Amino acid sequence: MEQSAGKVETSGEPQGNARVLWISTMAFSLGFAIWGMFSALAPFLIEWYHFTSTQVLVLAAMEPLFAAAISIPLGIWTDKFGGRTVFTILLVLLSVVLILGTFAEGYYSFLFLGSMLGLGGATFVVGNAHVSSWYPKSKQGTALGLFALGNIGITFGMMAVTFVITSVADQSDPEGWRIIFPIFAIPTLVMAAIYMFFTSDPPNRKLKNTSTREIWAVYRSGVVVWLVPGLYWVAFGTLVFFASTMPTYLVDHWRVDATSAVAFYTPVLVVCVAITRPLGGWAADRYDVLTLLSWMFGAMSILAVLMALQLSFSLELVAIYGLALLSGAAAAAVIKLIPIYFEHVGAVSGLAKAAGAACGFTMTAVLAASNFLVGGYTLGFVVWALMNMAAFYVSFSRVGFRDVKPIGAPIAEAVPAH
Repeated sequence: MEQSAGKVETSGEPQGNARVLWISTMAFSLGFAIWGMFSALAPFLIEWYHFTSTQVLVLAAMEPLFAAAISIPLGIWTDKFGGRTVFTILLVLLSVVLILGTFAEGYYSFLFLGSMLGLGGATFVVGNAHVSSWYPKSKQGTALGLFALGNIGITFGMMAVTFVITSVADQSDPEGWRIIFPIFAIPTLVMAAIYMFFTSDPPNRKLKNTSTREIWAVYRSGVVVWLVPGLYWVAFGTLVFFASTMPTYLVDHWRVDATSAVAFYTPVLVVCVAITRPLGGWAADRYDVLTLLSWMFGAMSILAVLMALQLSFSLELVAIYGLALLSGAAAAAVIKLIPIYFEHVGAVSGLAKAAGAACGFTMTAVLAASNFLVGGYTLGFVVWALMNMAAFYVSFSRVGFRDVKPIGAPIAEAVPAH
């Protein structure tokens, strides 16, 4: 199955595997649907359990917090044991968590459930490393951009939650909404079986016997190993931050009804992110990545300031959706930097994904603190604008990248000039 599904040159370098790419994308999309499911529940929990908006924002922050914590070990394990095994186990664990979610009662049980569903967001790390292992560097930007279409799973998760709550659940039973959990658990278990039996790792996989000590050494290899996750903090963090907070923000600040916030406004945001990921990957395969990122983060900084001003609902949507479109392309471009500078793609991808997820947690907490302390969201969005400006500075100035040699490139070609 491995040899027929993927292409391998006589040199031993894999040239692609469409089966792994598309199954990984579907599994990643399902993982993100589960992640989006809990964010979609947040506004309804205010109504059902009388939680405050700050409490719900804290709940929404739990998923990216746990995803950040688990992403680094998942990346290391994927490098060590292979994407097929690790992704299969991850999907099985997700299905178990979903079944347990049926019995959640009270605020603290929802905190625990929200944390564990962060496993859905962590599917990105495993799939990203698995797809990367099958493609040469010249094609990885495009392949990973296509894989990142799985981001759209958040949209499906949110729309599924809204549909189940309004059309499927027994309206006479106040606990009828809990049918959501087995509805997601069953396809997750099926996807685990598909991943186990229909995907593979590339033959002669270089990192099969790499020790954990060697992989950890990557994290001590220099400043770039931290700058790349820093850029991903902003690029991918936009999706995590917005998807976690937008339903509550739109309902609480702009008085949008919960169904519209969950079933329309937030899913459109996720679609904006998803559709530009392949474009960003394609561009990163053809043009200097840091130049592309400097343009993207520059534009994102301007839009983030516009968002913080909160001038009108229409302009707020322009800023939100503009940031979403740019962040999707930027995230794909940042991911392209990983195989350019590092052999241990899974380990660095895990660190980058941890940064993106940690951004979602941190900014959700900042927004909750802003709302609690000053009675509004402006201060939180000002912080977000400053983070975008910092990403622009790093990509434009190329601080830390100038003297770093890409893998396989002469030192003189390490970083092309502007």
